[in-house]
Amino acid sequence: MSASVGESAPGDLGAPTFHDLFREYFAQMTRLAHLLGADDAENVAQEAFVKLHQRWDTLSDHTRVVGYLRTTVVNMSRSRTRHLRVVRRTPQDRPPDELSAEVRAVANWEHERLRGVLEKLSRRQREVLVLRYWLDLSTAGIAETLGISPGTVKATTHHAMENLRKHLGDEPGGER
Repeated sequence: MSASVGESAPGDLGAPTFHDLFREYFAQMTRLAHLLGADDAENVAQEAFVKLHQRWDTLSDHTRVVGYLRTTVVNMSRSRTRHLRVVRRTPQDRPPDELSAEVRAVANWEHERLRGVLEKLSRRQREVLVLRYWLDLSTAGIAETLGISPGTVKATTHHAMENLRKHLGDEPGGER
């Protein structure tokens, strides 16, 4: 017997329901996609939840779905930013879409400055910093999410912080 999305699966007593997960983590997954460079962060987060919903009855451990969601958002954001690089190489025939209210609210001057500097980092450095300092994941959590070793996470974090300091010092209003 399978559980509906509004119920925990049999044997998963205390595991969150799909609806609980959506309410608790949708905004967090949207912000994660935004910080990783997806221009349509809300759609990325929605698609991650759709993928989770499609697999809900086949999951053996419903207590680990947050990690699955996070990994899905990271992978979809990677795909989206790759797609955007290709699209940006071709001329646009129409004006760019208007930013959503959430993006405008979050994107004040300091956020835009930091995001601009984050874009100068390599994809892996940007992902490690966002997962470490925005989601407050441990080294092990970052390693699991990105599929890399904990030593690589530590080294990447170190190099990313050096590059971040260097780029912030080069920006107008940055410290020297």
